[in-house]
Amino acid sequence: MNQDRNKLLLYITQVSFAIDDVVLFLDTHPCDKDALSYYKELKKARRESMDEYTHKYGPLLNDNVDNSCYWEWVKDPWPWE
Repeated sequence: MNQDRNKLLLYITQVSFAIDDVVLFLDTHPCDKDALSYYKELKKARRESMDEYTHKYGPLLNDNVDNSCYWEWVKDPWPWE
């Protein structure tokens, strides 16, 4: 796996972890405006990085697949390949 792909995958993993963490915080502090803003920022960053990964290397999740060729995604290399 090339270095750029690894960096992007690591970034997606880190942002996903941060989203999980802020979601847990928001479960107990649902009106915290800073946390809500941070969640929206992370969600946007994750979507953009997932879109970039999908464009360059193929989808990581099946919900990132164009429905017109849904099963085509299995032909791309798997993330661990």
